[in-house]
Amino acid sequence: MSSQDIRHAFFSHKQKKTYCRIYNREKKQLYKNNHTNIYLTTNGKEVEVTEVCKEVGNYNKKGFPDFVYLGQVTKWVRVKYD
Repeated sequence: MSSQDIRHAFFSHKQKKTYCRIYNREKKQLYKNNHTNIYLTTNGKEVEVTEVCKEVGNYNKKGFPDFVYLGQVTKWVRVKYD
């Protein structure tokens, strides 16, 4: 992500639980894949993120009402596994 590609970061526990599962159709098993992403904010702080959006209004606030707006992020750092 370049400095021109600033995004808005959000975190939701509900979203983390919802999207961190993988279903293996062949084995017919559900696996937990608990991970999120770590991004840098504009002031250099690392934050745990479940979603980034180009426009602040594009986040699904109705689907994930427990969301917390984390501010603007500039760079993806790493994956965080639980």
